[in-house]
Amino acid sequence: MCVYRVLWTLLLMGLALAAPDFARWYPLSQAQAVAQAHGRLVMVYFHSPHCPYCDQMNTFVLSDPSVARLLEERFVVASVGTETPEGQELARRFRVPGTPTFVFLAPRKGTWEEVGRLFGSRPRAQFLEELRQMCAKGGACE
Repeated sequence: MCVYRVLWTLLLMGLALAAPDFARWYPLSQAQAVAQAHGRLVMVYFHSPHCPYCDQMNTFVLSDPSVARLLEERFVVASVGTETPEGQELARRFRVPGTPTFVFLAPRKGTWEEVGRLFGSRPRAQFLEELRQMCAKGGACE
């Protein structure tokens, strides 16, 4: 079991050091490896397929070119579906009250520190401003 964990870690590190696709949304562990290797924040997006507010965010905010560009330039996005057992465990671990929830993590001294969170749907302009604020709080965005 330990050998598999080491191999998995090496694989993730290799993926992180390769030229990452910052437009892609990753599983959390892979997003953290990529962010660590490239000095970026992680935005963990907790969502559910039956959540109308998630649909609003996906349709009107996250798909907007200016939002997508800022995410691609400054963050690594981790997508966590709360309908899966792994997603439910992560939602408990991060104390997610519901969906959509966005948790922002910064690598600090060998661990991940939460630098902020957002809950619920919001307009595009507000979300862009909040992304910029999280970026500044995390210290990884210049």
